[in-house]
Amino acid sequence: MTAAGVLRAEWTKFITIRSTTILSAGIVALSILFGWLFGTATANQYDAASAQDRLSFDPMASATRGLFIVQLLVAGLGALVASSEYGSGTIRASAAAVGRRRLLIAKGGMTVLVALPVSVAAMGLMILTFMGTLSARGTPALGLGDAAVIRFVTLGPIVFTLLALFGLALGVLLRGTAAAVNVSTAFLLLPIFAGTSPGWLREALGVYWPNVAAFSAASGQVHAGLSPWGGFGILIGFTAVMLGVAFVRFEARDL
Repeated sequence: MTAAGVLRAEWTKFITIRSTTILSAGIVALSILFGWLFGTATANQYDAASAQDRLSFDPMASATRGLFIVQLLVAGLGALVASSEYGSGTIRASAAAVGRRRLLIAKGGMTVLVALPVSVAAMGLMILTFMGTLSARGTPALGLGDAAVIRFVTLGPIVFTLLALFGLALGVLLRGTAAAVNVSTAFLLLPIFAGTSPGWLREALGVYWPNVAAFSAASGQVHAGLSPWGGFGILIGFTAVMLGVAFVRFEARDL
């Protein structure tokens, strides 16, 4: 079977599994919902703010709040691409038919081909809904041509796609959807404890944690000690390591 044939087979598996298609649609729908919810909350806060606080108002600071929930679904989508075959018991047949290496590469390609367009739609509609909600309430908002918005909708989907590949790696390593989703959720939400952590741990979680560093780079809110590309580099390096470990384990162990 050719590489294109293996990829088509993975696409067939993807669209025939109801949970993956529902989750893809749910990522986009939830992004729109968060855009509206946080847009409304931000407009209310702006209305109640003092004149001094309004001078320092930054719409992008609130526009990205929904990402920390949506990212969990994106990582879960990647996990499903890998773990669904373990649940159905078809992983051995698939590996025997095309080879372990080609199968894992195809699953990685399938994850990118699905996660990237879903992420583009999610990021674009989230920011469009958020800024539109602000404008409708008379709150200062950024236009779609603003540099900060362009940066967000261009780089944000790349972050989401990398997180989907992180979920794929966990799905391969843990061989189960529930385990992979639980681990990815704990890992991605760990930074919320940064504020109550000791100094060195606070910086590690709040600045250098892979998803935090990458989202900060995408939104243009980078820590003074970390360059924008450094933030992306952390997530890229982390994802590459996870995929490498998953690849080695998939090649070596029994299915």
